[in-house]
Amino acid sequence: MAFEAPTPADLKARYPAFTAVLDATVQYWLTDAERFVDTSWMEGDYAPALMARAAHSMAGEGLGAPSGVGALPQGVTRFKSGAMDVTIADAAAIASIKGGYSATRYGQEFERLLRRNFSGPRSAASGLSPCLGFPVGL
Repeated sequence: MAFEAPTPADLKARYPAFTAVLDATVQYWLTDAERFVDTSWMEGDYAPALMARAAHSMAGEGLGAPSGVGALPQGVTRFKSGAMDVTIADAAAIASIKGGYSATRYGQEFERLLRRNFSGPRSAASGLSPCLGFPVGL
């Protein structure tokens, strides 16, 4: 089986929050994600990583909708309409401020896939062994 890049339809099936986003826009972000995911990844993680990275970028640009009909945006624990009273979970606020992949659930998924594919040094009985492709002794 060969590495196959996902289509906008694949991304929308995996992440329904982006169903209203134009296919051309989704394709742009899928192509952009190829800068971060290549065929050095495990084949089974290749397409999910591309989709997670693209979804993270789109969410960062304000594209997509909260998951679920009538659902509150991620991190909002309470919402009141009259005189606007919104409560955001501390963990969500910190993640948003911190930025990076922890700012969106798609970024968190991408980060899990990234760690599974490129997790760094492994402990061995004789000590640490460096990962291939990374400079040693810096």
